[in-house]
Parts: sequence; C-alpha cells; structure tokens
Amino acid sequence: MPFPFRSDEEYRVQRAMILQEFSPRRMEALRPFIQRTVDETIDAMLAGPRPTDLMAAFALPVASLIICELLGVPREDYEHLHVLSRTIGSRTAGREAVERALDEMDGYFHRMVDANKREPGDTLMGRVVAEQVLPGKMSEQDAVSMFQFLFYTGHGPSAYMFGMGAVALLLNPDQIGEFLAAKEPPQAVQELLRYVTVSQNARQRAVTEDLTIGGQLIRAGEGVLIQIDSANRDETIFSDPDRLDVNRAPHRNLALGHGVHLCMGRALALIELEVVFGTLFRRVPTLRLAVPLEDIPFKQDENLLGAHELPVTW
Repeated sequence: MPFPFRSDEEYRVQRAMILQEFSPRRMEALRPFIQRTVDETIDAMLAGPRPTDLMAAFALPVASLIICELLGVPREDYEHLHVLSRTIGSRTAGREAVERALDEMDGYFHRMVDANKREPGDTLMGRVVAEQVLPGKMSEQDAVSMFQFLFYTGHGPSAYMFGMGAVALLLNPDQIGEFLAAKEPPQAVQELLRYVTVSQNARQRAVTEDLTIGGQLIRAGEGVLIQIDSANRDETIFSDPDRLDVNRAPHRNLALGHGVHLCMGRALALIELEVVFGTLFRRVPTLRLAVPLEDIPFKQDENLLGAHELPVTW
C-alpha cells in the first residue's frame, strides 16, 4: 500500500487534518461497539465447529468490522477489501496482480468519497470529506489514498496482532491470569505489542548529517534500515527481553511508532487489544492451540508477522 504523502511537510499537514478523528475521547466512545463486536464474534465462534481457525473466525472479522464502523465502509465489503489488501502487501504476487488490486481499491474508495460528497455520513470518512475535501483543503485523490491507507493499516495489523498475541499468551499460560488481573491493562497490552511486533519491515531512512549511534559513524547521505522488532528486544532497554511479562514497566517500545510517526490509531489499537484479549480469555478460559506450534502456517509471503491460519480449540 503506497504511503499517501509525498513529503514530510505534506505528511504533517494531512496528519493534523485527520488526527482529531483518532482522539482518545472519540476512540473511547467506540469501546461499547468494540465490546459488542468482540462478544458477538465469540458467540458465533463458540456456536461453530471445533477446532476452528481463530484468524478467520475471530481476529479478521473483529479487526475489519471495527475499522469499517470507524471509516463508514459497509461491513459486507470487508472480505473483498481484505483480499485486495493481502495482494497489495504480498511479497510473491506479480506486479500486474498488485497493480490490479491497487486500481480496484482506488476505484472503491473513489466511489465512497463521491457518495460522501453527495451526502456526508456521520463517520470518519464523511467528516473528512465535509470538513477537508469539500472546502478544498484536501484533494479528492489525497482523501482516497488516505482512506485506503487507513483501511489497510487499520485491519490487517490489528487482526494479525490479535492472532499473534493469542499465540504468545497460550505459550505463556501464566501470563493469561496476569493479563486478566492487571491493574493497568494498557501496560499489559504494551508488553504484548513489544513481544510480538507484527510490523516486520525495516524503516528506510537517509541520514542528513553525520551522526554516531552505538559507536558507529553514519555519514550524511548514507542509508539506514531501522528494524523495529529488533529494537523491541533490545537488552539494553528491556531486561530479559525474550520473556513475556505483562507487568513489565515502564515501556518504551516502538511497535506503534515514535514521534511524528506515532501511529494515528494508537488510542484505538490499545482499546482493541485490551478488549480482545480480556474478553477472549475470560469467556473461553480453556482456549488452546489445536496443533503443535511448528504446524501453524506462519506468514512468510507478506509484510506483516502473522499466521495464515491459527487452529484452536477449547
């Protein structure tokens, strides 16, 4: 998915235009919907067959329905948009397939923007179109790119984090009780984000002036790759970094970015993860993996850490 900004300055301007939509107050107002979505999805899963695929039966529907509700995307469209997203993020799909998926998603969100120009809805998309696009503060194409980006980053990483977080807790069962009893659930969520950082792509940056990091001189003009998942296991920052400890504090992990590139949806992500894991393990206390860890088909062909399928039973 192409990043919808062409320069740091444009990024800052457009980020400021939309950041208010992700305020902690607005995201907290979504909590009842998130809780209801999680409960209804668990109800459906428990009524279905065992074993089941936690990704298809729970993680993907929950993540997709939440971002659809926020953006104003019809919930019946999420499966098709997810297929397009997987093609766009695939490391093995051919160029033509990726370009077709990009064109189709671009066309979809153009139609959504056009509909909101005619009749803005009380959704993130409707408000951005009414407040930014119609007055000419943001171009229609920039809005389309922004909404594509928000759907892409707002459902895939969340779904894979639900799955990988569940695996981490199931492999460390003593931490499940600690998570459920945590006085500071956001702190426990931060530890899961650190431990199973789903964004595995190294950030590519160019150095603008000579600097020294960790005793290594990097000269102006040289490129660097910033590996976020490695930073989150830095033993100089986190004691015993390969151990999951939901009571770990304080937290300085980079799973959701940092500074001006801090994830716009951070407040939403923290609420989602708190509700998802708290509800899942409280309602399904006997949840367990249905196959050995080595038999889980983890992703090797996409830009996110996750599992194609996650067989579980209870």
